[in-house]
Amino acid sequence: MSGLKCHLQRHGVVLVWLPVLLLFPLLNLSGDVLPAMGQIVLVLAIGAAAAALVVTGRVPVLLPVLVVLIVLAALQGEGWQTVWGVLAIVAPAVLRGWRLLVAIAAATVGVTVSIAVIEGVGDTYLLSVGGTLLSGVTTTSFLRLIEAVEQLRRTREELARVAVAEERARMSRDLHDLLGHTLSVMVVKAEAVRRLAARDPEAAAAHAADIEEVGRAALADVRVAVDQMKTLSLADELDGARRALDAAGIRTSVTVAPPEVPDIAGQALAWVVREGATNVLRHSGAATCRFELTEGGGEFRLAVVDDGGGGPVGASGAGERSGGLEGLRQRLLAVDGRLDVQPGEDGFRLEARVPAS
Repeated sequence: MSGLKCHLQRHGVVLVWLPVLLLFPLLNLSGDVLPAMGQIVLVLAIGAAAAALVVTGRVPVLLPVLVVLIVLAALQGEGWQTVWGVLAIVAPAVLRGWRLLVAIAAATVGVTVSIAVIEGVGDTYLLSVGGTLLSGVTTTSFLRLIEAVEQLRRTREELARVAVAEERARMSRDLHDLLGHTLSVMVVKAEAVRRLAARDPEAAAAHAADIEEVGRAALADVRVAVDQMKTLSLADELDGARRALDAAGIRTSVTVAPPEVPDIAGQALAWVVREGATNVLRHSGAATCRFELTEGGGEFRLAVVDDGGGGPVGASGAGERSGGLEGLRQRLLAVDGRLDVQPGEDGFRLEARVPAS
């Protein structure tokens, strides 16, 4: 939608009321033809200047012109004082703050003085003055309400875009967490099948069966993730990580101190186990790995430590590792947790902390 179209939609009410206000002067034209023609031209000029001001917003040029035309019209005689209402309804469309107050006040003072001088103070005096002031205030309130509704609509659209972006990021993170570990296990077992196919067909067949089982489980996980966020079991993830790492030839130990972990903390830590095991399989080249779960200071701590030469964050493979860790950080932040990463030449330590309650 173009800016001009939006502008006209917001201020169209002003353009609608302009002909109504300019109708009264036309009902009080001079009886002579030439003066009447001049008055008609003057009314048309006021309408054109007011409409151009509303449409273009060129206040420095068009507003002074409009004021001069209104003053000339007000001097035409009785019945022409409604032209001050044009200034009162146009000003809210193009002015803000003290400038708007000055414009409405000028319109009110103008109609007050011109009626008193030209027509005299009569029964309709206060009605005319109050009507001009009320038209300015009412138009201001109405236009500001339209602008507030428009701003609310834009804010709602922006929130919708942000929600879509966050949902896409969440789905990307979920797919990484769900499939990254599984695919790593399948790659490790496929390599084992290739190595053992010639000399130990039975062992190779067992690994092939594991690949099939893991693949089916991954497919089931993806189907669940489409409907809702995957709920993990900390105990199952620890057991699965130990078996996967053992199958890859990495000696793995699991130490769990707390007897029970609440569901929210347990699910967050389960993702840590999955991401940690995936990183060890993919990047570390480790010979040993240990998972340590402890409780203290009102929080659970889960450490995943390997002795691989993972290298610093800028090393080869670290970018992929960091991508998964960033998603893990977001998951932990959602439960007021945090993630500490300590890469180095002599190993890699991943430690997550989540509140115990």
